[in-house]
Amino acid sequence: MTQKTVQLSKKYTAHDKVFDSVTLREPTYKEIYMDELGRPRDWQRTTDGSPVLVTYSSVVDAYLQRIIVEPGYECISGLNAIDALKLEHAVCAFFLDTTA
Repeated sequence: MTQKTVQLSKKYTAHDKVFDSVTLREPTYKEIYMDELGRPRDWQRTTDGSPVLVTYSSVVDAYLQRIIVEPGYECISGLNAIDALKLEHAVCAFFLDTTA
């Protein structure tokens, strides 16, 4: 299973762990479809028909609860905004087809 390590902007200490990166594993079919988490990000149309990319923060968080390998989900609550967005981007990147 593919893993991705997200380098954070600084070191954090939480639950007796010191860390400056978070390792994620790729989501599984079960999590996406059987557990019905779905996509963390989707295109929607505004009232004037313009496309807008919507990120579902609750879905991103649901994935993080399941796919953080190290240091553990319980350790990330104190991350700053930049590092939180890095994790969001990493979760969403699992859903991009980069082979095209």
